[in-house]
Amino acid sequence: LVHKMFMKSLLIAALAVSASAFSPAVPALRTAPQACGITMQAESVDRRGFLGALGAAVVAAPLAASANVEYPNVPYLGGSDIIDVNNANVRVYTRLPGMYPAIAKKIIKRAPYKDINEMLEKGDFTAAEKDILDKYLPNLTALEPAPEYVIDNINNGLYR
Repeated sequence: LVHKMFMKSLLIAALAVSASAFSPAVPALRTAPQACGITMQAESVDRRGFLGALGAAVVAAPLAASANVEYPNVPYLGGSDIIDVNNANVRVYTRLPGMYPAIAKKIIKRAPYKDINEMLEKGDFTAAEKDILDKYLPNLTALEPAPEYVIDNINNGLYR
């Protein structure tokens, strides 16, 4: 609750500072020219510019903090000829005739694997399933499991 209130007050302050950057400058009240008048005016502009930049930074900071880094193995999730058996969704196996649904379900159900040989050992595949798997072994790899993809490997929420 305290954190929420702090964030709200910080947002209001940032908006106020950002808005002040667009308000017209107040003319100087002095009538006699002063040697430091240029310096004062420059300080005023610098201060307003600084406050405006600070406001923009405060507003943009939460956006930058929540940025996601691209998963480097995205092509192995179904965008290439090679499929990652630890992270790919079950629907990727529909591209390999004979693999979906029975073999794909067994592969995903027993994941993660250190390598493809471990997948073959843990899979409990029938002789017919092993024949199909043998055709596609060059298309399979076992990369490090990534939790954000493993959680969706059976149901990725895409429906027809």
